[in-house]
Amino acid sequence: MRSSSRLAAIGVWLAAGVGYALLAGLVTWPLALHLRTRLLGDPGGDTGVYVWNLWIFRHELLRHAHAPFSTGHVFAYTGGADFALHNYAPIAGLLGAPLIGALGVVGAFNAVMLACMALTGLGTFGLARRLGLGAAAAWCAGALFVASPVLTARETAHFSLVIAAALPLFLWVLLRALDTKRLGDAALVGSVVAAASYSDAYYGIYCALMGAFIVTWRLVRVESRAPTTSSPWRARALDITGAIIIGAALLWRVLAGPTAEAVAGPVRIGMHTLYTPALLLVLIAAIRLWLTYRPVVTLNVPREHVRSLLPLGLTAVGVCLVLMLPELAGIAFRFARHRLSATEIYWRSSPRGLDALAYFVPNPNHPWFGDQTREWLMPPDRPDAFPEFVGSFSIVALGVIAAAVSLRLLPRVWVAFTAFFVALSLGPFVHIAGINTFAIGPWALLRYVPVIGMARSPSRFAIVAALGLSLLFAFAIEALSRHFATTRRAIVSAVAIALAVELLPAPRHLYSAAVPEVYRLAAVPRDAPGRLLDLPTGIRDGTSSLGNFSAATLYYQTKHRRALLGGYLSRVSRWRKRETLRSPVLRTFIMLSEGGTPSGALADEARRGRDAFLRRSCVKFVVVNKTKASALLRRFAVQTLKLSLVHEDTAYALYTPLEPPVCEPTSPDAPSRRPR
Repeated sequence: MRSSSRLAAIGVWLAAGVGYALLAGLVTWPLALHLRTRLLGDPGGDTGVYVWNLWIFRHELLRHAHAPFSTGHVFAYTGGADFALHNYAPIAGLLGAPLIGALGVVGAFNAVMLACMALTGLGTFGLARRLGLGAAAAWCAGALFVASPVLTARETAHFSLVIAAALPLFLWVLLRALDTKRLGDAALVGSVVAAASYSDAYYGIYCALMGAFIVTWRLVRVESRAPTTSSPWRARALDITGAIIIGAALLWRVLAGPTAEAVAGPVRIGMHTLYTPALLLVLIAAIRLWLTYRPVVTLNVPREHVRSLLPLGLTAVGVCLVLMLPELAGIAFRFARHRLSATEIYWRSSPRGLDALAYFVPNPNHPWFGDQTREWLMPPDRPDAFPEFVGSFSIVALGVIAAAVSLRLLPRVWVAFTAFFVALSLGPFVHIAGINTFAIGPWALLRYVPVIGMARSPSRFAIVAALGLSLLFAFAIEALSRHFATTRRAIVSAVAIALAVELLPAPRHLYSAAVPEVYRLAAVPRDAPGRLLDLPTGIRDGTSSLGNFSAATLYYQTKHRRALLGGYLSRVSRWRKRETLRSPVLRTFIMLSEGGTPSGALADEARRGRDAFLRRSCVKFVVVNKTKASALLRRFAVQTLKLSLVHEDTAYALYTPLEPPVCEPTSPDAPSRRPR
């Protein structure tokens, strides 16, 4: 009997896995027909960087025989780079390494994406089964998460965010560890957190927040005392204060103008926005609710139970830290050298989150109406608004969830879990229909918590919210099927058809993965070492750009394999930028790449420094993108570096320096050779 039940369980899991694999192919169709020649995203954007990530992982591991967490193939002028703070996705690199030889780097990238999508569905299926859902409802949870617009939109650019399997897996193993209290399960929790961090840096942080929520929900009980009327004057005073603040703010804007300031000693309060009045109103509302309901927080379990969780937590944290040592070592090295890149967090100008109505936007990836809904509720000042600010879920699924909520059929813990991450995704200040209400959300405070604040883009919390909504949908469809048993088949069939029509994004727009001929001509033969300089050039990271470096340059490196002088990583230290600008040649090229004009003194200094620059940079080829480089930049490069034309077509020109000096690369940190 046991063997037959095990075989049946294995059969259910195999069927679920096959179903998710087919679903992955369906929502990316026709990618499967062009696995080696097309991409879902533009290789000149973030997709090109993620393809490069896959290639450089294998290249460093096999070609250079060292741990693939640093490289000398970018930022070669300043000694290379490590990937400690880069969205590197080494999990994808590990999966793709054995596939590149057979499928090529593009084919391997697409295969890994499809596999990760199927694993995400399977992980959600396992979590739903752990929560007691039937196989059909659990499969629906995974399918809805995989096909949710918030994930399908990110397949066009943010590949690491598509590797979301670790999120449901973490919740699955965490719930198991809390139930069994076994150290082995706690070690598994730490392993999954490390895997999440190696999928996307944000996902490790998300696991910490999800874990804190689940553990707190289990251990703590919040009870409300009976509403009190013993001190009605306090409530009235707060109401009057709120009304005065609203009236004063509106009157000030009308009488004093939108740019006026209120000055009280050293304090200046700008009235050009409503940040300060809105903050005061939120605080007053919070105090008002606290005084009305007087919540009391108590332990929901015996204290001995809390103490028993300590070794589990220490085991999980210890295993995670050990597995994360390659990343942590890179961060520690940067910190010791004062080269740890940091993003300053400001109260008013920090990255915003999703619009509160973004979850209700019709599928922006849909082939019929996606072009019309894609720009709905997107920030007008962000060129990367799509897919960064896509929060769409499914209007049909939200309707099913709402019906179950009205009948009180959903578990409170997952309703609260989903609501919490929806609130986080709204960012520090809540926007509604494109209007900043200046009302603060939980992220306004959590972003100042060490490590947690490194998740600098709150809109990405929508992925965790989508996971919660997918679970709620599965709970809802199973509960409603029982509640309306006589019409169960009709309800389920109608919902399934409506979801398929609403969420199917195929056929998808595909981008060519072709590499320009000049980069094939510059490919590294064994007897001709040397580096490559792309013009325009520069340094780019996730929040800033020095010069005009294109992500396509990284992608093209997968063909020519020559080290680049510039680069593009998620985070770049200020030191690297300063060190690069110390070179008169690079400083001039960067200025011209930005459309500026160097002074005569700087141009003369660059010309005099030609041999010193070539000696240190070891440039073998210079590629000029004629569609982006100005005529002045091209002419200055040819004259200053004394370049000879090798090949030219309508878009690119390939040059090599005439009679270059002997290459003598020097590290800015000699004798240390570790890349930075």
